[in-house]
Amino acid sequence: MVRNIHPADELAMVRADIKRLKSREAFLREGFLEDTLPRHGDDAVVEVSVFSSRRFLRDRLPRKILDDEAYWGAVRTKHVSVKPR
Repeated sequence: MVRNIHPADELAMVRADIKRLKSREAFLREGFLEDTLPRHGDDAVVEVSVFSSRRFLRDRLPRKILDDEAYWGAVRTKHVSVKPR
């Protein structure tokens, strides 16, 4: 029998599953990066690659630029949180 779940409860359950899966992913990722886990499975092969990229070093900008409002824009975001009842 399938239980009818309230959307708020379902969201909480989905987020709990995601948290559990991300924790497991982090464990596996670390094992592959440290070469302590086998990389060849029955259905998949893990490849570890190294990439280089440039990073913008904001903290090296002159204070005059950081304080100038002309270089800043406002962004509005919405956030959905779940808490126990």
